Amino acid sequence: MKLKKEMSQVQTQYKDAEQNYGSDLLNLVVAKGYLTKLLANEAVKSYIQRHEPEILEQFELVVNTVSMEEAVQQQVDTTPADVGEASEP
Repeated sequence: MKLKKEMSQVQTQYKDAEQNYGSDLLNLVVAKGYLTKLLANEAVKSYIQRHEPEILEQFELVVNTVSMEEAVQQQVDTTPADVGEASEP
């Protein structure tokens, strides 16, 4: 009975994701275009760099991302290594 309920929930979540995919993708394309233009303005980019460097890093990640798989890989690549490994005498 529990498995049946879980399967039903998964199917509902899948249908919701499937229905929203088109609009989500459109929103991401528009956001990427906007961020590309925004960061092309050196004054804006410099301001964000000075005041919110972490946000600039994420904006650049969005601008430079071609696919979702690439975004995941870039996020993994930018994650710092374990502190224990970095501190060798």
